[in-house]
Amino acid sequence: MLLSLSIKNFGLFKSANVDFSNNFCAITGESGTGKSMFLNALNLFLIGNVPQNLKTSEGSVSAYFTVNEFIKDMLQEYAPFDGDELILAVNFTPKKTLFRVNDTIVPRNVVQEVSKYLLEIHSQDSNIALRDENYQNSLIFKILREKFPEYFFDYDKGYEEYLNLKRKLENLPTNKTEIFRNIDILNYQIQEIEEANLQPHEDDELSARFKTLNNLEEIRERLVESLNILKDREEQSIDEEIGYIIYNLSKLKDFGFIEEHSLASSIQEQIAELYTLLENRLSQLDSDPEELERVSERLNKIIDLKRKYGPSLDDVLKNLNKFRIQKNELEEIKNDFHELEPRLYKLKDELLELSDKIIEKVTPFLNDLKSNIENNLKDLNMENSKIDWKIERLKEPKKEAAHRITFLLKTNPKSDFMPLSEIASGGELSRIILAVEVVLGKNHAIDTMVFDEIDSGVGPRMADVVGNKLNELSKDKQIIVITHMPQVANFATEHFKIVKSSNEETSSAIIKLSENERLEEIKEMYGNIVY
Repeated sequence: MLLSLSIKNFGLFKSANVDFSNNFCAITGESGTGKSMFLNALNLFLIGNVPQNLKTSEGSVSAYFTVNEFIKDMLQEYAPFDGDELILAVNFTPKKTLFRVNDTIVPRNVVQEVSKYLLEIHSQDSNIALRDENYQNSLIFKILREKFPEYFFDYDKGYEEYLNLKRKLENLPTNKTEIFRNIDILNYQIQEIEEANLQPHEDDELSARFKTLNNLEEIRERLVESLNILKDREEQSIDEEIGYIIYNLSKLKDFGFIEEHSLASSIQEQIAELYTLLENRLSQLDSDPEELERVSERLNKIIDLKRKYGPSLDDVLKNLNKFRIQKNELEEIKNDFHELEPRLYKLKDELLELSDKIIEKVTPFLNDLKSNIENNLKDLNMENSKIDWKIERLKEPKKEAAHRITFLLKTNPKSDFMPLSEIASGGELSRIILAVEVVLGKNHAIDTMVFDEIDSGVGPRMADVVGNKLNELSKDKQIIVITHMPQVANFATEHFKIVKSSNEETSSAIIKLSENERLEEIKEMYGNIVY
């Protein structure tokens, strides 16, 4: 239920605060005072936008609601709160618009989505909307889903799977040939890399080995020469010379050359160690020409793979894993390709059958709705009018169901049923709309319904019936009606008047009328009616 509305610097309203305390509120005022602007302020939450021509300065519109657990669950992600009261706000400047839920800034679509379950506005534009068959279908299924959610559980679950299957089929390559070709390419790439049996860092090791084998003679010559210098040459070698140094220093130990003697001995040991190392390396030098050829071929193979799938050996190994994953995915698609379409067609048939069962279950309820609407049409002096449902089974399942439900109407017994969109008379249409809204409004979960001159196009005497119908509806809903008919305002339990002042700056205000003021306003409204 809408508890209050605050408006600041929006159109003609510089500052307005309205508290709603009853279920049937009438809003009246002369033309041009700002009744439409009041409606626009409420509509901001539903449209999620402030018209640029109304953002002339910093302003805001905020609405204070009581809410249920469903609304609290909807806001759990963006603006969780305790209690059962909620404030929606739109703050704007000429350059910026912010939407808030209980002072928490949220995306505008969050406010729009929540507002759809809090507030419903029926204006002259709604008349046009209700003539739209898509709107009719959406409205009827909205009511059916709210009334019988359990009927739609299996359908919704199946429809979600149906959409997933459709998306999978749409994402498949255009034909099986392309899938098979891609699998063949991946098989070749995987086989080529796997047959090479690559090892991490193998290319670095092979490059070093190839360089060694390719320079074997030079390495051998320099090792032999180094060994000769160390020990093996006929003239005095380094080993012999360091031996003489050690001998001389041993004779000088008594004169304090102990450390020098030790260092010379250490050098002799290192020379011996170096000699052993070089001797071992020399013995390891094989002069096998076939090894050079094998290393060269292996290295060229790795270079070729790096060129194709590299640039590094690590990249080649990573791509091998990627190719395997891609191949598995395509193999899965290949295996499922012939299964997806049959599964989709099977699920489609199941959804059509589920929708048939849903229609069968809700038909008694639809018949009751039809009877109630016809009874309301009789009350509105359209006793010859009959309404019916046009129920079409669709070829493809849709989100609501696999059926489409729209209104059919005839205004006299001899005429044929016609779509509501083909009813020409404005007066008839207004009464039909009211009859539909009074009946449907009782059956869906919106707490607050706003009617903007729903009595437009009906005569003064019929306006009394309209007021009575709205009063009947207010037993189940909070009704706010913007009206120019005193008969309608007379039924309201709370009455507001929008007035315009003409001081230095024209502005509008919303005034709650006392009982005496209300009677005077209704009396004045009667005085303006020409019978």
